[in-house]
Amino acid sequence: MTKKNKFDTIETFIGQNTVLNGNISTEKTIRIDGKMTGNIENSAGVIIGDAASLKGDINSNYVLVSGTVEGNITATEYVELFNKSKIIGNIQTKMISISEGAVFEGRSLMLNNGENSTVNTEKEAD
Repeated sequence: MTKKNKFDTIETFIGQNTVLNGNISTEKTIRIDGKMTGNIENSAGVIIGDAASLKGDINSNYVLVSGTVEGNITATEYVELFNKSKIIGNIQTKMISISEGAVFEGRSLMLNNGENSTVNTEKEAD
């Protein structure tokens, strides 16, 4: 299955003019183009659009970020940060791609194939 096919079925969509407070858990992919405060506790994939902002943690298989995330990202497969993205938090994943122009303030932990994401990703106090 190609990367594109993993994101073909978007089950949950949070539109650009939507503000959501709360946690989400889904077995499919979620796309956020609005503002969300809360955690994405489980999903196949997460897409954070250009104008989107998320204040909370993400736990997913795949994460694509074009907008802003203030929280930790744990992805069992990969994370891709596009050129306008801004991440303030830690990232745990097997593979990561960071485009030129992306902002990433945090630590990254690369997981091995058989390794589970059990390492503490709490944000450090300033």
